Amino acid sequence: MRVYMAKAFSAFRLALKPMLTRFPLLKRIDANMISGLSLVCSPIAYLLISERAILASIITLFIIMLLDALDGIVARAKGETNSEDGWMVDVSVDRISEAVIGLALSRIFILFTIINMGLALLSCRYRKHAIIPLRHATIVILIAYYLLQSQSAIFSLLDQILFQW
Repeated sequence: MRVYMAKAFSAFRLALKPMLTRFPLLKRIDANMISGLSLVCSPIAYLLISERAILASIITLFIIMLLDALDGIVARAKGETNSEDGWMVDVSVDRISEAVIGLALSRIFILFTIINMGLALLSCRYRKHAIIPLRHATIVILIAYYLLQSQSAIFSLLDQILFQW
């Protein structure tokens, strides 16, 4: 599943890159501003997940993931790929976003968020991404949760994994 999502984001990046050269407004947007917008969306996702508004949660998480992809595209298009500050902002915002979203879910997600924060610190030290793709996993599980509502046994298990453990 992760391979398909990576291919989808690669296609998104390829489609978006020419737009940066055509629209001058996009050139004025800073990648860190996009990261900040992603961070603003995280409490919204938290509230939606807490209220079990699953479809709205999926859409919000997808927007957050698109913004995360977009900040990297903008940084690359502007030639800011070697910016240590930008990379640190991106990693920090991603982990904070996961922590906020994880608070709406079960303890298992909080545990993975803590592990991810440790991995993020190692990533900063060694300049390599070594994280668990929690938002990707969360969106896949929420989609399964949404689609399997009529299957009581599986739905009950997913409900326990997502909200009770």
